[in-house]
Amino acid sequence: MKCIICRSEMRYSFSKLFAEYSLSNVDYHCCPNCGFCASKTHFDMDLKDWEVLNAKFHTWNNLRGNNSYNRNQGYFAQGLMLFLLNKHHLLGGHENWLDWGCGEGNLSILLNQYFDCNLMNYDCYIVPRINSVQASDLEKRTYDLVVSTGVFEHVRARKTLDEIESHVSIDGCLGIHTLVCGEIPKDPIWMYLLPVHSSFFTNRSMQRLMEEWGYACSVYNPDSKMWIWFKKPPEDVKPEIDKLNRNLGWEYLHFKQGFMDYWP
Repeated sequence: MKCIICRSEMRYSFSKLFAEYSLSNVDYHCCPNCGFCASKTHFDMDLKDWEVLNAKFHTWNNLRGNNSYNRNQGYFAQGLMLFLLNKHHLLGGHENWLDWGCGEGNLSILLNQYFDCNLMNYDCYIVPRINSVQASDLEKRTYDLVVSTGVFEHVRARKTLDEIESHVSIDGCLGIHTLVCGEIPKDPIWMYLLPVHSSFFTNRSMQRLMEEWGYACSVYNPDSKMWIWFKKPPEDVKPEIDKLNRNLGWEYLHFKQGFMDYWP
């Protein structure tokens, strides 16, 4: 099994037994080079089985009476972050933004209602409630900002990651909400091993992606748990980040040249 980030040969790391959604023993492999981890079991599924698994899981989750993952608070925090960055002229206005894999479009709805920002929505499986874009209307290197919230952990191929990034304009930004840490725990009870999660990213693997895609620097916001990657040089981005943090009176955004490895 080849790593979808650096193409190194991955090695078996650990297994987890699922007794739900037609899953049984799931084998996770990790890359010795960049640390990326993936479920070989999920990667080997045929497309129909993969789609059925996701449909069953999300149907169950959406019907739950509670919001255990606190997604609405997360969407609001992400909306606020994008609004503030846009006020500091770092996201190219808000007329040309795209949420790839948006689900029902909840981030777009909150941005529209409370921040007067427009975010177009695309999803392979769900029809968004507002600002829907068809696959045939998506153009390469078009959008000043492309965001992907809760998608990277579901990918099963490098071509999906490349597809998401391909819509960012030449000097645009990429927003990513997923879990990233220094090393992936070899622990079957790790909280991020959900039945529909297939890919797990490390700081090293994200740095590799940034370099391959041509991004120069990034910021991370702990409240929204979102990274924004910039193609603009650090000297053009950092002064505005410093100004925003200074105005707010705390380090709202954490800046770094390269990938902002906030979580050890």
